Amino acid sequence: MPLRSFASFSTLVSAPARAGAVLSSFVLGTTVAAAPAHTAHARDAGEALDLVILHVNDTHAFAAGVTPRGVACDRDEACFGGYARIARAVGDAKAAADNVIALDAGDRWQGTLLFSTSGPNLIASMSPFMPWDAVTLGNHEFDLGCRALADFIEQEPFPVLAANLQPEKGCALSDLKLPGYVVKTIRGVKVGIVGLANDEVVAISKACPETRFDDEAEAARRAVEALKREGVEIVVAITHEGYPEDRALARAVDGIDVIVGGHTHSLLGDQEDAEGPYPTVEHSPSGDPVLVVQAKRSTEYLGRLEVRFEAGRAVAWSGAPVRLAPEMPRDARLEAEVRRAAEKLRELRETPVARNANRYADGIDSCRRGECLSGLLTADAILTFGRPYGVEIALVNGGAIRSSLPVGKVDRGSIQEIHPFGNTIAVVEIDGRGILAALEHGLSDEDVEGPRLMQPAGLRYRVDPEKPVGSRLLAAEVRDAQGVWQPLDPNKHYRVALLQYIADGGDDFAMFAAARHIPVNDALDADVVTHYLESLGDIPMPETGRIVGYGPDKL
Repeated sequence: MPLRSFASFSTLVSAPARAGAVLSSFVLGTTVAAAPAHTAHARDAGEALDLVILHVNDTHAFAAGVTPRGVACDRDEACFGGYARIARAVGDAKAAADNVIALDAGDRWQGTLLFSTSGPNLIASMSPFMPWDAVTLGNHEFDLGCRALADFIEQEPFPVLAANLQPEKGCALSDLKLPGYVVKTIRGVKVGIVGLANDEVVAISKACPETRFDDEAEAARRAVEALKREGVEIVVAITHEGYPEDRALARAVDGIDVIVGGHTHSLLGDQEDAEGPYPTVEHSPSGDPVLVVQAKRSTEYLGRLEVRFEAGRAVAWSGAPVRLAPEMPRDARLEAEVRRAAEKLRELRETPVARNANRYADGIDSCRRGECLSGLLTADAILTFGRPYGVEIALVNGGAIRSSLPVGKVDRGSIQEIHPFGNTIAVVEIDGRGILAALEHGLSDEDVEGPRLMQPAGLRYRVDPEKPVGSRLLAAEVRDAQGVWQPLDPNKHYRVALLQYIADGGDDFAMFAAARHIPVNDALDADVVTHYLESLGDIPMPETGRIVGYGPDKL
């Protein structure tokens, strides 16, 4: 999409019931040199409120920003996004007007070499300079367990909201008593902000067994009712459940005006690859408009939504996700923090592994949409590791791939960016019926694209993405000892190499948790991939055509 500045939006879209209303623009500048004084706006009874919501989601510790290929930067000078550009843009907007709130919809942890080397301290050191009014919790905030998360939250300078989180005794989070909502007064109007944390964290992350969640819709209803009793007129929810789930929530619960979401990395707007309009307009059970927004991932975009409210109801709106270009100004304090964190990366960047001349679909998004270079190479590496244990098949979930293989020099840091989670390799023995169920489960997202999609080695499978969930897998074949493809036998037992996370039943791959687990030497995924690529030297293009009918090879 063409780059837009915050000052480029001059019109609002009216709600159907208010079509034709004359609306003034909101003025927000991203290049304000100093913080000008502004006068508090006294609101007269019945006067409309113009509210500006700035938001991010799934920033994944991309503190220095992101390259056009989606790879995390170590330094932020020439990159898109990054914490320093976000903080400066939000800070300038708040300095210019008193009707701005700024929100982060979760998954601030994991995904970059900066986080792998510094851990939660990376985020904690930069939080004091981030101008958020509230944040919620994504699934990756639970990746180090509830104790580590509780220790982190205690340091946070802004509210961490989770109305649906109800940890039981024994969970480190139970002592925090996290608030479900916070109230801000904007130009005399009470605005409630409700947080809804990701509720899959026991299955897809490392939350403790005592972590419990209430039903999202019911938790939202309770929060809205409590806010209304406090005289709140406008309710904004920040969630980490996903774009389809946010739309369903909007249709299920009265009293929510705006939903700022995350988790699915959805880019909304008029871009060619957008998942939907910005904002996506749903309607509550009572018929009021509910505006749903999200702003992709990795700090590349800062969402900006302008809404006019009359009598507590949204009557007009405008906005878009704004791409934070390299030339945009940065916050000097965060620039310094990023430089300090990057010093820890030097040794990893100076350790060569291999060379790559291949250009193929790759990275965190591509690996959820079909075959990807890093996924295929990882599966090949894990299959090679597993051969001495009788392994015939390797499967890697697309969500495990967090970056793309660089073109040119591949260093040790590049491998850790692709595999930042520290997974070990597991081997299971399972019948073909279980493998077919796992492949089908990998295709179970609404539009197929998702973190459960399996990148295979020693196996290939055919997909029809147009079929209903549960019937998209058409066929699967296994390569025998002679190199010939044979149909996967539902009754035969195969040895399969996997990441331990999936072997333990993560992402609801229960069939692997129930399978027979074969003892193997401990080996980290990043180490296995490093050794495999080192053995190749100049990396050849891996065999493609392993996922047929979906992704870059729609054969």
